[in-house]
Amino acid sequence: MAYANKKSLGGAIKGTLILSVGGLVTKVIGALYRIPLTNILGTEGLGIYQTVFPLYTILLTFSSTGVPAAIAKTVASSDGDGKDVLKSSLSLFLPIGTIGFLLMAAFSMPISAWQGEPNAFYAYLALSPSVALVAAISCIRGYFQGKKNMAPTALSQIIEQSVKLVFGLGLCLLFPAKPFLSAALATLAVTISEAAALIYLFLKFHSCENLTTTSKKYPVKRLIAVVIPITLSAILLPVARVYDSFTIVNFLSAYTDNATSLYGIYTGGVESLIGVPVAVCYGVAAAFLPAISSLIKNGESQEANKRAGQALILTFLLSALAAAAVYILAEPCVKILYPKLDFFEQNTTIRLLKAAAVNIAFISLLQTETSCLIAFERPYVPCLLLGTGLLVKIILQPFLLKIPEINIFAALISDILCYFVAVFGNLVYIIIYTNKNFLKESAYENHLGRNRN
Repeated sequence: MAYANKKSLGGAIKGTLILSVGGLVTKVIGALYRIPLTNILGTEGLGIYQTVFPLYTILLTFSSTGVPAAIAKTVASSDGDGKDVLKSSLSLFLPIGTIGFLLMAAFSMPISAWQGEPNAFYAYLALSPSVALVAAISCIRGYFQGKKNMAPTALSQIIEQSVKLVFGLGLCLLFPAKPFLSAALATLAVTISEAAALIYLFLKFHSCENLTTTSKKYPVKRLIAVVIPITLSAILLPVARVYDSFTIVNFLSAYTDNATSLYGIYTGGVESLIGVPVAVCYGVAAAFLPAISSLIKNGESQEANKRAGQALILTFLLSALAAAAVYILAEPCVKILYPKLDFFEQNTTIRLLKAAAVNIAFISLLQTETSCLIAFERPYVPCLLLGTGLLVKIILQPFLLKIPEINIFAALISDILCYFVAVFGNLVYIIIYTNKNFLKESAYENHLGRNRN
């Protein structure tokens, strides 16, 4: 048993390393793409480019965002080879993704007008097929993660970014006409990159010799029961981004002429840099979820509690180091990565990035806490607590945005408070839950000991 537990921990750490390295490589490639893209598009084009992603992310949430975690948990907890889970998930989420693709394309014109950026219409059209593609990608990634094979996820992410880099910059440089057209071509590159990743995963799945054929399907109702709370939790942050896309520009426009540029700086420049270490820390959340789920399935709840503690400590150490590095290196990073920003834009980006460094720890811990609670079969807890944090953001942000002295920092302050509420609440619940389980098992073992005596 001890050997099996050590092997389980070793597998989780190996999976963490694979996903973390993959995430780092992916983000480095993404930075290599984002830096010249920002310079090509300019702050106006970047603002248009960023405008389409909040709604896109919401559609992805319904069709894919919570899917890998749900499928990974279900596969890790199932008695079969997991192919039945994959077949059921594809039959459920691929149609949902296709509907999302059609809705995004059909309503792209009125939505872009409501957002105050009619030229975003073309970017919406170019990006919309990705909704269906990512739905299929997420199902296959979840299957492999549930089998504790993290390499396909990492490699498919690298393929995504590499293809986006080549096609995104290539198309924008070939047709550098207007900001709205360049932004649309950049989003078209996203669609091409998702198609390339799906082709790789499809070929990888069919090349695995250890996969046996099966005609049965996992009960869709059971799969939905797992997916719904995870999807509800996953949809909250995209909802916050959609909220930002409607409030930030409209409120800031009341007293500044560069509202779209400020929105692009925060959501495009700052959040992209913050996303690099967060993606590295995501490896902990994804790798420990199936490991903890397997332990719980085998009745080893104390060992599962220990794994959760190890995951949280590892996440905190990695994210705290990353946050400190980002804070210290904010100024040289911005000046090197975004040389075409003027003095005001660079100064604003540096200040935002330093203040946002704390979110690296919050978001990373939130990812790992959510995975632990999913494995503990308590998926509604992170949903409710993140919803509480989001409510704080929604109430506070408009008041702060109206203050010219705070300006774009209003969005950052409200985000920090949102994450703090969710992370602190999850941590308290995990401590109470694991201690309760420990006391239950200790009492049960004592009872068995007395009976034997």
